[in-house]
Amino acid sequence: MRKLDRASVAVPPSLSGPSAAVVTEINNAAAYYSARTPWQASHIAYVFEKYRSADVKAALRQLSGGNCAYCESKIGAVGAREVEHYRPKGGIRGEAQHPGYWWLAHSWNNLLPTCRDCNKSLRQHIVTPGMSRAEVEALLGKRPSNSHGKANQFDIQGTRALGANCNLDDEDPLLINPCERNPANELSWDFSAELTLIEPRRTAAGFSPFGAYTIRTCALNRAEIVLDRIPALRPMRALRTHILNRLNRWNGNADELSDILAEVTTLKEFAEPDQPYAGMAAAYIIEFEMEFSRWRVARGLTP
Repeated sequence: MRKLDRASVAVPPSLSGPSAAVVTEINNAAAYYSARTPWQASHIAYVFEKYRSADVKAALRQLSGGNCAYCESKIGAVGAREVEHYRPKGGIRGEAQHPGYWWLAHSWNNLLPTCRDCNKSLRQHIVTPGMSRAEVEALLGKRPSNSHGKANQFDIQGTRALGANCNLDDEDPLLINPCERNPANELSWDFSAELTLIEPRRTAAGFSPFGAYTIRTCALNRAEIVLDRIPALRPMRALRTHILNRLNRWNGNADELSDILAEVTTLKEFAEPDQPYAGMAAAYIIEFEMEFSRWRVARGLTP
């Protein structure tokens, strides 16, 4: 998971206009919820359809480099893309008297590109620390007993917002919005084993509640994605080992050091925004850069 810059992408025309279809749906939804105030658990959420036009999907792809905003798997090629409402539009788990953030259904700032496994509540296996690759692969041959995925989960630490004139800033959501909160400040990675797991970052007060909630809610350590990270990380591990071996053998030749630095640049390309698991790659590169910095200092070179 990495920081996304929403300001770098123009609001899709169908939402900025907005289009006639979006205007009609906004008005119909407002009338629907107005007739059902206060909201009751027996009420059925309005079915929105016009927020996911082709221009919206294209803009979301540009925003995330074609990756899921939560797990960063590459989603475009397999057609498993979801137009996700960060604040759920059709209800909130555990709050039957809240209709969901229906008034944000067409808000560009509330939309994220996600994969189906992060966005929906599906039966999935979760990998825990200490599990081996063989154990995880064995899990995939069994039917999962529990469902995981965001769906309509949206816990907050502040005051729940309700209605178009509410103050969303009072909520302080636990789910990381990568356009607003930097995931690198809330999440960390364990690269010590073949299976790379994402973890909540440790803070002075303990573990990040935002990291812990996001990992659990979006099932960021589900079996399939943990296994998929292995081949994604393998060339990075190999290149890092190769670079460190060259550094340990370096005899002071300036041309050779220049060539090594070119390989360091190649390693950093794995963290480019259009690469899958760019957030994981960035964290891996930070660990390498710390080693590289210590090496340079030990040899009297500029850090």
